[in-house]
Amino acid sequence: MDISQLYQLLGMYSGVGNGYGLYGNYGNYGNYNSYGQNTFSQVLRNTAANTTGGISTPMDEIFEEASRETGVDIRLLKAVGKAESNFRASATSHCGAMGVMQLMPGTAKSLGVTDAYDAKQNIMGGAKYLAKLLDKYDGDTKLALAAYNAGSGNVAKYGGIPPFKETQNYVKRVLEYAGEDFNTNQTVQAAAPESLQEQTETPVSAYNSEYGDVYKMMVQMMQLQMQQKLQSILDFGNNESGSTFL
Repeated sequence: MDISQLYQLLGMYSGVGNGYGLYGNYGNYGNYNSYGQNTFSQVLRNTAANTTGGISTPMDEIFEEASRETGVDIRLLKAVGKAESNFRASATSHCGAMGVMQLMPGTAKSLGVTDAYDAKQNIMGGAKYLAKLLDKYDGDTKLALAAYNAGSGNVAKYGGIPPFKETQNYVKRVLEYAGEDFNTNQTVQAAAPESLQEQTETPVSAYNSEYGDVYKMMVQMMQLQMQQKLQSILDFGNNESGSTFL
C-alpha cells in the first residue's frame, strides 16, 4: 500500500498527516453519510487496486499480448488503436463506440468484452475482431480495415472499400500508422477484483474481507483521533464554563 493513501484516508476524518490530509479534516468533510462516504470509498478502491496486485502496465505490453494471441501484426493493432482513439481508454464516439479500439456495444458483447472501457479487455477484443476480419478477407488488410470502420455489409454492398470519404481516409491513415514504429506511451491501471470492489462499497464491509486488518487499523486510528478531538472539545467547554487552565 502507498503510505500516502493511508494518510489520505486518515486525513478525511481526522486531519492526520498534515500535508497528506488532501480531503480535509473530519470537521470539514467527515459526514460519513454524505460526501465523506463517497470519497472514502473511492480511495479504498484505489488502495485495494494497489494492495491486490493492481499495478500499472504499459499499454504496449497489452498490444504485444494481443498480437501473440491473435497473430495480427502488432504494428497494425497499434495503428488501429491510434487512429480510433489515440489510445484513450475512456474515449466514446458520437455513435457509441468505446475505448481504445472503439468497439460498438454489440461487437464488444459478441467478443466477450464485459467492460469496453477496460483497456486490456478492449484491446484484446479489438484484436480478435480484426483477426476475424483478416481471415474473412483472406488477409486483405485494406478490406479488413474498411469493414472495421464501415462494417462488412458495406464492403459486400460496394464490392470493396466503400465510397465513403471517412472510410477511405481511415484505411489510408491506419496503413500509414502501421508503417511507423512507435510506442503508445500509455499505462493501464489494473482494476481490483470485482469481489473486492463490492467489499469496498462501504468502509464497514472491509472488516470482513481478507484485507480487513489493514482497514480495521485505519478505522481504529480514526476513531482514536476523533475521541481525542471530542475530549478536547469537552475540556474546552469545561474551561469556558468556569474552570481554569493549568
